[in-house]
Amino acid sequence: MKSEAVVNNQIKVELLREPYLQNSFADSISILWKTNAGEKSFVKYGKTKDLNSTSYSVAEKDGDFLRHTVTLKGLDRGEKYFYAIYSDDQLLASGDDYYFRVEPLDKNSKFSFYAMGDIGEPVEKGGFPQITSYQINSLKEKPNFGIGLGDIIYPDGESLYADEYLFKPMEAILRNIPFYPALGNHDWKTDPDLNFEKEWKLPNNEHYYSYDYGNAHFIALDTRNGELFDVENQVKWFENDLIQVQGKHDWIFVYFHHNGRTCTYKKDEKAVIALYPLFSKYNVDVVLNGHAHTYERLHPYDSNGNVLEKHRANTDAYPEISNGFIQITTGAGGKLNKNWQPQIPGECDKNVVAAVAHTGHFSLLTVEGKKLHLQAISTIGGVVLDSFTMNKN
Repeated sequence: MKSEAVVNNQIKVELLREPYLQNSFADSISILWKTNAGEKSFVKYGKTKDLNSTSYSVAEKDGDFLRHTVTLKGLDRGEKYFYAIYSDDQLLASGDDYYFRVEPLDKNSKFSFYAMGDIGEPVEKGGFPQITSYQINSLKEKPNFGIGLGDIIYPDGESLYADEYLFKPMEAILRNIPFYPALGNHDWKTDPDLNFEKEWKLPNNEHYYSYDYGNAHFIALDTRNGELFDVENQVKWFENDLIQVQGKHDWIFVYFHHNGRTCTYKKDEKAVIALYPLFSKYNVDVVLNGHAHTYERLHPYDSNGNVLEKHRANTDAYPEISNGFIQITTGAGGKLNKNWQPQIPGECDKNVVAAVAHTGHFSLLTVEGKKLHLQAISTIGGVVLDSFTMNKN
């Protein structure tokens, strides 16, 4: 439900951006929204629709807009909460779809997340972020969160187009599923410190960051234009982050925009390939990227980007992969390259491809203890395009 309110009998407080969720870790979560007026912000929330708790904040002025952020703390782990947002004591949004789920306390609890890249393409140019959003919203079990694999806002990453190209078409899932994007080359066409960082509330410096969820550790990197942003500091931070989490989690996921080796229409990115030894040495399980507007899953790699031959035949079921990792391009969340068709597995001259699918899609990853299940799901019809399991038991 949306509503408009009159402030001092003159100014209508208008909800310019539906609420969206950030930093849903441990016992806290942040709720953000945007209005034209209404400086005092607060959220009412509760495990029932009575919404018997309140948390306040102050809006931040940004040109003609006000950006609102309210962070809730001390939440009961594993619980579902309903919420409503207010500006200047006026209700702006509430209802059955305005809820969030708090991260479970038990690290072995089952959870899932969606991954998609290259999403914020204008509908009038053939983009379909609203269709992907619809398909994710139609899943029988809602993912606990989502990750973005770069190129979040086309064509130039400008905040000016964020609402029209991304937040509006995806509002149905952003209001109840937290989303953690990484930067892509199109997001770098304007200064991300003045655009990207306005839209999100992410850990660390927002260019590269990490977080834990359940029994997994997640690391987002900034591959900028194929050459890593602030490369020396970022790589040093990345390796140190990996060192700190060794033996503490069952799963490690790394995500960013550009591919390393690939059989898509994109070139092999040397800066990403240079990270392969770190992926292998520090037990990274799955690497996710966008950039190519298609789906491509590669056979497990070693530190040099060579296929681990003992796993080549296991295209749908893997044991724990020692000294290696799986790299997946899932880059058609809102944009598809219609002028190109992929080679089927076995035909690529590099012979590294395990599975391909060339249609709009997102990937759904489910973690249950030491078992991982990945599905690539089409935006049209929700058809499973590819799937595999990895079982560390």
